[in-house]
Amino acid sequence: MSASAFAEQIVRDFITNITDHVFLSIEQDDAVMREYMTNVNHFGLEEMNRAIGLRVKDMLQLDHVGEEHNPRSRLIKSFTKHKK
Repeated sequence: MSASAFAEQIVRDFITNITDHVFLSIEQDDAVMREYMTNVNHFGLEEMNRAIGLRVKDMLQLDHVGEEHNPRSRLIKSFTKHKK
């Protein structure tokens, strides 16, 4: 596999799982996690997580390609997989 093909595979996999990566980044930043929890308390878990997931899709102009039910993030039970 060429370096370019490997790079494309890595980026494509990252995009596919971008929502999980966003939630993992929330978990890893104490200040962002506190703000997330404040918003969850105010808006509810499902509404907050849905808003984040939709914003990922809209801001990055991604297409839906399926659902993943085994996220790495502890903040979500599933997430939408995407492609560019």
